[in-house]
Amino acid sequence: MVGRWGIFGIAVGIFLMTGTDARLVGLGIWWVGVLILVDSFIGDGLAVQFLWGIGVGVAVWGFTDGWVEVAVEDRGQLVVAAISLVLALMTVVRSIRSPQRPLPAGGKGQLQRALSQWDLARTQVASGQRLRGGLNYQDTINHLLRCLTQDRSDLMPLHHAMSAAGREGLPVMDQLNATRPLRLYARLTLAAAHLADPVGGQPALVAGAVAGDDNPGMDLNGDGPLSAQARIAGAAQARLLLARFILERPALSWAAVPAWVVGSGGPLNFFGERKRFYQAVLPSCDGMAPEAEARQLAQESVDLYTELCRIVPGYESERERAKRILARSLA
Repeated sequence: MVGRWGIFGIAVGIFLMTGTDARLVGLGIWWVGVLILVDSFIGDGLAVQFLWGIGVGVAVWGFTDGWVEVAVEDRGQLVVAAISLVLALMTVVRSIRSPQRPLPAGGKGQLQRALSQWDLARTQVASGQRLRGGLNYQDTINHLLRCLTQDRSDLMPLHHAMSAAGREGLPVMDQLNATRPLRLYARLTLAAAHLADPVGGQPALVAGAVAGDDNPGMDLNGDGPLSAQARIAGAAQARLLLARFILERPALSWAAVPAWVVGSGGPLNFFGERKRFYQAVLPSCDGMAPEAEARQLAQESVDLYTELCRIVPGYESERERAKRILARSLA
């Protein structure tokens, strides 16, 4: 609804700017419409306060420095039209994504947004709306990553949730041939799964981790227990997904440049974290070319699944799939 008021303000402003007497009034209304529309893109939080503060500051500066008069002239109107066109295109792209479902009663914040978006993505994919579902899986992961940068007191459930959402969403992106998101989110998913893995990818530690996991809580989306077994299996699956994509799509640029070795470095803001998650490589794969990385990831996946099969039943089909990917990487 807020976005509609922004579009209305931009339209009224441009209409008034085509006249002679009301050009300055039209420019003011247009600027307010721009801020409202950008506000609707950003959402809640401190960023909105900065937006309006900067917006008022720019308006005052433009008026006192004479830029307002320049903006209502012919060339200035072309700039206004160009900005309006960009915002209109952004609005069209945004309209492709279904609106978020209402948050649970009393629930606000990034985590609730992420879980609501996740549920929406699943529903859309199940109903055949793969494009919208794929976009909402990306939104889910980004909301979870924002949660990670806002509260670092208990990161493991967030890392596991990011991994789980990625492992669900990546096959959808693959089916849509969304190659850039596929590359970025495959590495992000790998990093999140590795950070949630209680054994750090070491098969020799699997038995002890599973045996010592007496009372796991529920994962964030309520699908099941946040057990060591589930997190190890997630790490194996994330490795296998990236290995398969590298082998099936060799023409894509899979090299992480500059590479971020998962677990290195201190905490960053959201944009810094997202950038390095997009460029993640496991410590065991640091410095490898994509083909060698695919072989290493497939081998690690086979080893983890093999150890899980030795302890608990139910991972035999995943192990055989990993073996097939490994054989392909060695061919």
